[in-house]
Amino acid sequence: MLKRIILALAALLGLGALWLAVGLAWAHIAVRRETAPLPSLAAVRAATAGDGLPVRLSIINTASQAMPRATVLDPARDPHPNAPYVMSHPSFALEWSDGRLLLIDAGMTPEAATAFGWPMEKIGGAAAMQPIAAAADALGDASARVEAVVFTHLHTDHVGGIGALCARGKRAVQVPMTEAQAHRTNYTTQPGMHLLDAATCAHRSELENGPLFPVPHFPGVFVIDAGGHTPGSQIVLATVQTADGPRQYAFTGDIVNNLDGITADVPKPFLYRTFIVPEAEARQRELRAFLKQLHDEAGYTLLVSHDQRSLEASGVQPWPGEPAEN
Repeated sequence: MLKRIILALAALLGLGALWLAVGLAWAHIAVRRETAPLPSLAAVRAATAGDGLPVRLSIINTASQAMPRATVLDPARDPHPNAPYVMSHPSFALEWSDGRLLLIDAGMTPEAATAFGWPMEKIGGAAAMQPIAAAADALGDASARVEAVVFTHLHTDHVGGIGALCARGKRAVQVPMTEAQAHRTNYTTQPGMHLLDAATCAHRSELENGPLFPVPHFPGVFVIDAGGHTPGSQIVLATVQTADGPRQYAFTGDIVNNLDGITADVPKPFLYRTFIVPEAEARQRELRAFLKQLHDEAGYTLLVSHDQRSLEASGVQPWPGEPAEN
């Protein structure tokens, strides 16, 4: 009898391992299929021209967590392995002269941030997560001016603040996305899609006219169907009209988690990109080169979501709480 129980348990464990292996293999296959054409540098340059550009860009950091760089960069190729690293979880606010806002990602609520950071603290050698505030709470009354949110991808640390925005904003919020983001999730992005489905204010729409997809009603903002990190990963480009002239920004999402991933062409750690979040490394390498070209040849400031130190050095200011001047 005991022998039969042991055999049955072994069979169940074997089936479970097989199921996990099949799921992991399928996730790798799915993300490797996402190879949409990237726009030319000439097309990107042409898109920066035009009227009605946003007049301000602000950062709303919803949580921070210090951790070793080896958790986000391949340590064998990291050019600065002993440098400090802090993982940020921001939402970015683009503001037009009439006061309307478009957010790029929504960050997390403090409760979600605490839960999100616990595994890295216990297993990855990270410090305790430091929750700050949900993007909606940081915006306060300005939440009512948010008319759209573009997500770089649908992981919960980027989508988690959408519910709080709906609760506070009390208005419909457009969520423009590529076909890939709208229809091709995997086990890492399905929880984020569920959060989006539950957000009563969010109204999804599919973007058209790629590979540099203009975001309707928001001049100066474009989306690129990136893939690489998740099937629906998107790079967002924006041109902001400042007092010193137009400035171009590229919101990289999680294509990399540290700016050195782009400047020194360093992938994420092997275990992470193979077993935790299955990535298409050939595509990731292509995207890192594309982003470096945007910076080196087109003057784009690269805003890496999870690299707090590089965000602080970017010149983009925290959300000020006062509307931009008309």
